[in-house]
Amino acid sequence: MAIEGAEDGIRVNVVNPDAVIRGSRIWDGDWRKERASTYGIDAGQELEEFYRKRSLLKQNVLPEDIAEAIYFFASDASSKCTGNIINVDAGNAQAFTR
Repeated sequence: MAIEGAEDGIRVNVVNPDAVIRGSRIWDGDWRKERASTYGIDAGQELEEFYRKRSLLKQNVLPEDIAEAIYFFASDASSKCTGNIINVDAGNAQAFTR
């Protein structure tokens, strides 16, 4: 899409978040239970702790972190960016560009 839109000045970029638990309905109910079961942990606070500990920076990814990345791509600061991905994941080695 970035290649197709570039000639018309259309920029195409992606924000790739990891496990935004707080404020995300995806973690309500069955999804949360399934993820916890997959890792053999309790679906309560232990799941959030699991995702924090698996990140290289040992931090939670919050909704405002994702908003900041989106704001960057929407701002003039990224006016020369297209075809890019920002991983907002506190350092998830599985998401590193290969």
